[in-house]
Amino acid sequence: MAHRRKVPGSRLRDASRLALAGVVAAVLSLGAGPAPAPSGHVSTIDAATHRMTVTDHGRTVMTFAVGFGKPLFPTPSGTFHVLGKDAVIRMTSCSAKITCDPHSADYYALTVHWAVRLTSAGVFVHAAPWDHAIGRADTSHGCIHLSTADAHRFYDFSRIGDTVIVKNTGGHARSPSGP
Repeated sequence: MAHRRKVPGSRLRDASRLALAGVVAAVLSLGAGPAPAPSGHVSTIDAATHRMTVTDHGRTVMTFAVGFGKPLFPTPSGTFHVLGKDAVIRMTSCSAKITCDPHSADYYALTVHWAVRLTSAGVFVHAAPWDHAIGRADTSHGCIHLSTADAHRFYDFSRIGDTVIVKNTGGHARSPSGP
């Protein structure tokens, strides 16, 4: 006959609470979605030099000429993380809350390729084949322009959660954005 050791009620309640807390934590984490992938990818985009340097675990793997937002629509400076990627996306000045007037000089409605999203407000790094001043002048409505080939390479390399540092733009995080 086996002898049972009597466990005091308070220790049993504590063990039950601990088990319940573990179950609740496990259930809650199921709906949290995937965490950003740990990444050694860091891209630094410098408006002073119009250059983007892409690194993988500290080693430079790509450099690109870039364009930024024009003075009325400066690209925000800061440290961002890749929020998403779209191989093709429709960008409009109306959805960016710039203008819905097709007669305005700031109106645009464009199909954009290789777009890497940096902010929920709509700042992207993307292909801009219409921008012939990339690397020399700033013509966008807040986005970061790359040539189509460079944007495709950056898009393929980028992962959700990657760090992107944008500096020397003079823009703030609340700046308007768009192509």
